[in-house]
Amino acid sequence: MTPKQTVTVKGHSALSKGCDLTGQSIRFELNESHSSLDCQGVVLSTMADDPSKASAITIKPKMDMAIKDIAVANCHVDGYGHALHIRQYSNPNQRYARGFIDPAANRALAPRDIQVMNVSSRNSINSGMFVGDHVHGVTFDKVYIQNAGTVGLYLELGSRDNVIKNSVFVGNGFRSFKPNREAIAVDSSSNNRIENNRFIHNGAGSVLLYRNCFEHAADPTRSNHFKRTESSRDNVIRGNIFDDETVGIWVASRQSRNLKGFNCGAYLVKKTLFASYHLDSAKDNQIIDNRFEQVEQGIIVEDDGTLISGNQFAATVGTPIVVGSKIREDSSAGAITGTVIIDNIFTDKTTKQAIKIRAASKTATEIR
Repeated sequence: MTPKQTVTVKGHSALSKGCDLTGQSIRFELNESHSSLDCQGVVLSTMADDPSKASAITIKPKMDMAIKDIAVANCHVDGYGHALHIRQYSNPNQRYARGFIDPAANRALAPRDIQVMNVSSRNSINSGMFVGDHVHGVTFDKVYIQNAGTVGLYLELGSRDNVIKNSVFVGNGFRSFKPNREAIAVDSSSNNRIENNRFIHNGAGSVLLYRNCFEHAADPTRSNHFKRTESSRDNVIRGNIFDDETVGIWVASRQSRNLKGFNCGAYLVKKTLFASYHLDSAKDNQIIDNRFEQVEQGIIVEDDGTLISGNQFAATVGTPIVVGSKIREDSSAGAITGTVIIDNIFTDKTTKQAIKIRAASKTATEIR
């Protein structure tokens, strides 16, 4: 292999254990079904003079059709744009321009049934690992993501049925030393399981669930130009540890955020000269049996139907649970409803001290 070469993986391939790819900017692409790459512990890193945002490993079909049954294992990536990028052949804006917007039809073209095992990402320019639009059935097991420039692991619009387990996320989302992004972004993505992971000191928090407001709607040249129509719903977040975080889990994390600079094209609920608020959607999610330590805000809920059960909050957690959204209350959607809070343990706090609920949402919140 030569520096900056892109290697197309055929069938089931493995690197030699003695292979030295440090500082070589080598890239791998898997574009066929029933294929795999085992790096056998080899480290992939970029050259000192390589400013490219290309991904170290890309899973992408050769045309607009699905590929499946793919595995990547034992690869350790330092640098690059993404360590791993799983995506469709064409960009969302190209399909959107053709009127191809039905979620099921888009999922029919997307990669699926993918295993990512013992893969690490350090110091990526963008997200450490990116699951592209409508990709489904990806399992991340024992991944380690540290110091990603933006989100540690991103689940893009329409993706679903993915599993992230037994993994560690450390120090992601700090750009120019500012805490701007989270460890895992669940963006209009549903029916995922996030289980038995550890989150330590990530920029904007650990797991944020939201629906993109159709950012930059007036600019169809952007590759992710696609209106999100699906909620980040029916996700299960179970058995994780959150440590030294500003926020552990935020349901509908953009509901109360001023999105004026995002140039949103959908779901407007309130607009002023200096602010723009849009209806977020992250419904019917379950937050179960997690542990929160040294977290400023454990769980924030700003959409309906959230189950919060069996979680443990250490004395070092500032506010364990917050429910409600004034922006929602002022819109036709009304107050947050259907939150169920059961059998949680609060160290050195009474239930009244631990759970903060806006007045409008109190009668629609069950605590037991």
